[in-house]
Amino acid sequence: MARRRLKSADKAFTIKRLLIILLGIALIVGGFFGVRAFLSSRASFGTESALPFYSEAPYAYSNGIFYYADGDKLIRYDTRNPEGATSMSLGTSDVAIAAGGGTAALYSVNAVQIIGADDFIDVGGQIMSLRCAANHIAVLRIDSAGTGAVLVYNKSGELVDIIEQKNDIIIDCGFYDSSEGDLMWLLTLSTSADTPVTTLTTYSYAAQGGDSVATMSGVISISSQLVDRVVFTKSSIFISGTEQLIRCDAGISGESWRLLTYGYKLCDYSTALTRPLFLFVPRGEGAMNEVKLYSVDEAAQSSAAARTVQLSEGVHTVMACNGKMVAFSNTDMYIYTAAGKLSRTYALDFACVGATKLSETEALCESADGSLRLIKLK
Repeated sequence: MARRRLKSADKAFTIKRLLIILLGIALIVGGFFGVRAFLSSRASFGTESALPFYSEAPYAYSNGIFYYADGDKLIRYDTRNPEGATSMSLGTSDVAIAAGGGTAALYSVNAVQIIGADDFIDVGGQIMSLRCAANHIAVLRIDSAGTGAVLVYNKSGELVDIIEQKNDIIIDCGFYDSSEGDLMWLLTLSTSADTPVTTLTTYSYAAQGGDSVATMSGVISISSQLVDRVVFTKSSIFISGTEQLIRCDAGISGESWRLLTYGYKLCDYSTALTRPLFLFVPRGEGAMNEVKLYSVDEAAQSSAAARTVQLSEGVHTVMACNGKMVAFSNTDMYIYTAAGKLSRTYALDFACVGATKLSETEALCESADGSLRLIKLK
């Protein structure tokens, strides 16, 4: 009987030892595949790379190139060739930088330096904003009398157009891509009537015989509401107001339809796919709890799909990229479909305190220590 008990004890010990070994193997294999799955999920959203400057540095971005100030130098950093960064001396560190369409410019209170041009430009007043396009820049200036004007220069720094403020107040201006040259839009506000009227005017700056020829290409007025943003596609102009999203045919040939968006403001948009996607957030709210997604058709009749999306807890930034919504919290990045469905969640390996959209497939993320990371989405 004693011998049998000994054999039973040996057998139980062997089974226990085998279970421990199997458990150890399972933990090792699970850990391996867990790490592999984590790395795979990290790679599946795209790529992440650290940038050589911090969030407090003045910077601008266009076509894969960052321009940023580092002390008394301006650095040109190409994300496709990080080792080939170049620099130029700055006369002062108190500058702002603008870039767009492959053009970049430095500006201070009243002077502009187009990168690649020979001389500084004195605009004769205070610079309120500066926009860049492939071959031109537009400067919104306020003179000593308080009168606004938009000054348009070519890349060589030559003045090619002045649009002066008359009875209406100039609110904003910008460029949009076109195969016909640099096309600029201008927003003005009239308060002389009982209700405010916002006017959108477009201008074409096409090169003819080596010179830039300015042509007014269209005008449309919006009454009874203020205009927040303007979005251009190849076949449409979308105007986001305080109450509605309005679609006009390209070339401002007429209004097609309106969608009610009262209580929300346009945060971002994506025009990469067939149906443009518009991302709206509640007006006047500090917490980021919910958003609205509008997937719209560019036809003459409205065919829009609206979705209210409840965001994950802790989300502080949302953007529209490549027909999807991307949301960031301190620890995670979330991908939502155009229908508002959460499709993927990715853990971040840094504390993300803010994010900025750079393009349809790129986002700039700021970590808690001010360092910056470029995320390229697939």
